[in-house]
Amino acid sequence: MGVDSDSVAALSSVVSLLVVSITAIAAVRQLRHNRNANEMALFLRLMDQMASPEMLDARERLPVLAKMLADDPVYLERLADRSFNPEEFQNVGIALRFLEQISVLVTQGGIAEDLVLAEYADIFVSVWETARPAIVRRRLAFGPHTGRAFEHMAMRAKRYIDSGEMERVYAKLERDERPLHMPA
Repeated sequence: MGVDSDSVAALSSVVSLLVVSITAIAAVRQLRHNRNANEMALFLRLMDQMASPEMLDARERLPVLAKMLADDPVYLERLADRSFNPEEFQNVGIALRFLEQISVLVTQGGIAEDLVLAEYADIFVSVWETARPAIVRRRLAFGPHTGRAFEHMAMRAKRYIDSGEMERVYAKLERDERPLHMPA
């Protein structure tokens, strides 16, 4: 009794399909692992930058900037001039550019929005509300897209907070019953 060549060909095709499928699954898992690693690296960079002395200084200076914008219409008007870059608010500009860059990463899928919002939604909202008049004036100097991604993220952050999602995230942490594994 001989081996039927059609049966061998069919078996070979099934084995090939199985090998290709396993390889594809492994490749997808590897890509997902790489994406998660990249996302974590970006998030750690975000955490470092948000805790940096420059960012903390910028957040402390924001109320001063808001008062100047409200009290001094000439100062507000000067923000429409590209060459106007007051030294006392340089860190504010750096912070706003960084928040814009993070916002672009989030909106383009480079880092998970829920990860960023769970940690920084309140900061996005408060910085936007404080800096909005300055950003709107800077659009006259630097173009209509200046700060647009940040504005979009601030609006998403506000909806995230208003929806109660931020509270649910933190309430879930309080109900976490997983055992703590302490190193021996």
